[in-house]
Amino acid sequence: MVVFPEGVGVLPWMLCGTTEIGVATAKKMKEFRLVVWAMHGIYGAGKTLDETFGLIETVEKAAQIYMLTAHLPRINTIKDEDMLKLLELFGVKNYRKDFLDL
Repeated sequence: MVVFPEGVGVLPWMLCGTTEIGVATAKKMKEFRLVVWAMHGIYGAGKTLDETFGLIETVEKAAQIYMLTAHLPRINTIKDEDMLKLLELFGVKNYRKDFLDL
């Protein structure tokens, strides 16, 4: 929530290179800076090329960690109350409140 307070958009599998995936991506980009194309790739936007690649690398790393640990029991998690403390510490004001169960 600190890096992607708006979340990350996800599209179901669609045929690549079509107008359909382009239109669906454009709609998602109105709400998100990154859109994951299921079983294909990712589309992102930032203020600079470096920022955009940084955002994409962050999602890629998070996905890699998830895939490496998804089969393990959840022992360490960040509580929603603690997430609020992180958001305050980093000065994040516009985040999706529906992500937290408070």
